Parts: sequence; C-alpha cells; structure tokens
Amino acid sequence: MKSLLVGMMLASTLGAGPSKTVELVGTVHSEDIGNQSSRRTTWLPTQPKRIEQFEFHLKRPMKAVQLEYQCHLQDIGDSGWLPEGTPCGTQGESRRLEAFGIRLRGEGAHLYTVRYWCKVEGMERPMGPLTDGAMCGTTGESRKLLGMQVELVRK
Repeated sequence: MKSLLVGMMLASTLGAGPSKTVELVGTVHSEDIGNQSSRRTTWLPTQPKRIEQFEFHLKRPMKAVQLEYQCHLQDIGDSGWLPEGTPCGTQGESRRLEAFGIRLRGEGAHLYTVRYWCKVEGMERPMGPLTDGAMCGTTGESRKLLGMQVELVRK
C-alpha cells in the first residue's frame, strides 16, 4: 500500500504568491505506511489511511514567530499546545488522529497567517481553511483524519 505525497500548495489557488508563503517541513505517520517526510506540509494519500501522528516546523526558524499545534486523539482527547517540531499523536498504538489546530506565537505573529485544511473520513470535501487554533477535523464522532495541508503566509 503506497501513498503519494502531493506537494501542491493551495497558496497559488488562493491568490497568495509563492514569495509570500513561508516554507514548512515535517513528518506524518500514517496507518500501514509509517513516517512520510515532506518539504511542503501537504499529505493527501492516494489510498487514504488514518493519520496517527504529525510534526512540522518552519524550514528556516524565525526568532519572532513560532508555530504551536495540538491534536485530538482517539480515546485520549486534546493533547494540549505543543511547540513546533514536537510529535503530536502516537506511533505503534493504532490510535487515530481526529482533529488538529495550529496557532502562531511571538512578537512577529501578527505579520503572518497560518491556514490549514484537513480531509476527514466520510466528508466529501476537505474542511478549511481554518486559522488561529480552530480545530480541523471532528471530535466525538470517531472519524479518521486522512489528509492535511498547512501554509504560513505573510500578510
């Protein structure tokens, strides 16, 4: 079972030019696939499998802007806010990630917007874009998170 990482940023279709998009990198751990790395934070598998864990960070750290994220996990609930680069979720427990939220912190956070989308089991269209820590996915519905995309854009 193979997964395809689609490295297409929605920034171009939303009118945000590539020069305004800050590159993010990370890893997603999916059921039966394991860890997948990408230079762009888009994970849309050709054969959707539940996402169990993710971590991402700015490719080039910025002193005045930091990412934070949280996830909602099967049978556990919300993880609490974690700093960028910290794994959110589990590996080896077959526990589905059901939702996630992302926000910006730091003195320069007001200069950027973080937008994100997710593909949820049983939903025809992706959810999003969401911003400012809003949860993408579902809680209390036992639905798998099957794909995610994140972008950081200068205002």
